[in-house]
Amino acid sequence: MFENHFARLIFILAFLLWGVASADETGVDTTAASGGNQIIVSPLNILLDLGESGYADALVLDKDGNPIEGYKLQIVVQNKAAVAIESDSSITNESGYIHFSILGKQQGETVVTASDGAIASDINVAIRNLIHYVLPYFYGNMELSIINPAEGANYVKIQFHENSDRLIPPVMIRLEGKEMKTLKLSEQLNVTLMDGWAKITSTEVIFGGVWTNKGYLPFNPVKESY
Repeated sequence: MFENHFARLIFILAFLLWGVASADETGVDTTAASGGNQIIVSPLNILLDLGESGYADALVLDKDGNPIEGYKLQIVVQNKAAVAIESDSSITNESGYIHFSILGKQQGETVVTASDGAIASDINVAIRNLIHYVLPYFYGNMELSIINPAEGANYVKIQFHENSDRLIPPVMIRLEGKEMKTLKLSEQLNVTLMDGWAKITSTEVIFGGVWTNKGYLPFNPVKESY
């Protein structure tokens, strides 16, 4: 019993440290605490295309780091014209979570807040008319090179689709003006990837591609509707 309790404390500590690391990268606080309880939201930042839905979680922990079941939360939108929220329940499940979707309705930026009335945590949401690219063939552990030719910042979201039934969440990358990044998707997603294909969406035009056993594959812009 002691070993199980110790293992659970280690898991909760690792989760909280991961949240702090994410906050350092984005400049957004991952948790808020009052009376010993915490609300942790994930992800901290979401980039959506017009008409696209993204998915988020809110987790409630007590002062000992245990998930709280049956806890009521409000999901509040700063700009209701920009996004719509849909959730099956406003009450946390047995694991302490509320799962909800965010639909991008209008270009712009807004904040989605998970709150119990006393404490709150925020998700920053950006809605853009995104440019779509497809890499039709991809080795999971290949390096992906992307270049931002613009002077300003550029947001790039990469969705990897394996040749399997496993669902892999997207990764969002911020490129500063004229910046180039070489990414190993397996490291970015923290999973071992099998072969598949990648879809890239971006706020501005980007350059790049990958080297595979089929040669160099550039990004191919495509039109896509939801």
